[in-house]
Amino acid sequence: MRRSYLLVAASLLLAPAALLAQDYDEKEHDGHKDATEAITAASEAFSAGWNAGDWEAVGALYLDDAVVMAPGAEAVTGRTAITEMFGTVGEGWGLTLSTTEVFTIEGHALEVGNWVMTAPDGSHADHGNYMAAWIWTEDGWKMARDMWNSNMAPAGS
Repeated sequence: MRRSYLLVAASLLLAPAALLAQDYDEKEHDGHKDATEAITAASEAFSAGWNAGDWEAVGALYLDDAVVMAPGAEAVTGRTAITEMFGTVGEGWGLTLSTTEVFTIEGHALEVGNWVMTAPDGSHADHGNYMAAWIWTEDGWKMARDMWNSNMAPAGS
């Protein structure tokens, strides 16, 4: 039941992105298994780029018209603006992403995972959950939408 609910939710989240999809051949890309491996590797590349301060590498994982919805902030639209935003707020902060599930629907995928942020001094700063909507393109899997939340209570609570 829970899996059915999540698949319905994923299809509703990804429906607008269907207009952006390129041709996708399940056999050519080995369906779900390949998507899970590729998206997990992309998330690891995101963490590596973030931790190296390589904002161009991080930004390259997004579609040109992607949207990032960070907690406590207005949505940021477009690869260039997303790259600039991460470069402004991320310098010196460590990030680890851990993919827990990937749901695929014909060239679209919804990734669910956990994240941990460390402060420049190496101390634990925050942690939480994330969801990212991915689309298969001629350049591989690219993020169309990205959002996350913190599992920690707001300061002063």
